[in-house]
Amino acid sequence: MTPVDAAGPAGRAASTVRGRHVLGSPLAVVAILVGIVASLAVSVAVVAGVASGVRTATRRLRSATPVAAPGHATVTESMSILTANPFGPRYTHTSWTVRAGETVVVEITSYDDGAAPLTGPQTMYDAVLGTVGGTEVAGGKAISSVPNGDVSHTFTVVGLGLNLPIPAAPTGKSVTVVARFVPTRTGTFTWQCYAPCGSGSNAMGGPMSAKGWMEGRVRVLQ
Repeated sequence: MTPVDAAGPAGRAASTVRGRHVLGSPLAVVAILVGIVASLAVSVAVVAGVASGVRTATRRLRSATPVAAPGHATVTESMSILTANPFGPRYTHTSWTVRAGETVVVEITSYDDGAAPLTGPQTMYDAVLGTVGGTEVAGGKAISSVPNGDVSHTFTVVGLGLNLPIPAAPTGKSVTVVARFVPTRTGTFTWQCYAPCGSGSNAMGGPMSAKGWMEGRVRVLQ
């Protein structure tokens, strides 16, 4: 038996009318759906735009963020003066690279117990020059010069105004010289030992004439 619609045609018509009051015509329903889709598309575009803007701003911020000032950096360059060869003393680690504005700690450990007093104009290089505070630490003591008769070697970079006199080590032992300097010029600079520590009548032979033994390079980058 077919169920009877209690509302009858009039009830169904009323229901339809009530539905039309809520939803409107089919065209209105479509318009509403289109509006919702368009609104969602706009929202997605806005979100995408914000994300893109954030990425762009982040890239700009990173590119604009200054790198830490070189002056805040500290590097250590360690060298040795060895004597375990028949040819005479020689420096190790004779060439190195640093940056302008950074603090460079130079550590030189010498095993040479022989003195090579400076002569003539070179006597000025028994003084410490161009270091932070105008001093170096030799054997644990801060000094501004080495007595000429005790000088064994020097580490002298004329182009940077730097000079470190190296005293003779105690017999059978070593002496370590530590100093700090801040290079302000860029370029490649030659350093030399100005103490007459070589062989021959003028003490300029042997290690003094051997390439890379008593001289080297300091490269200063921007």
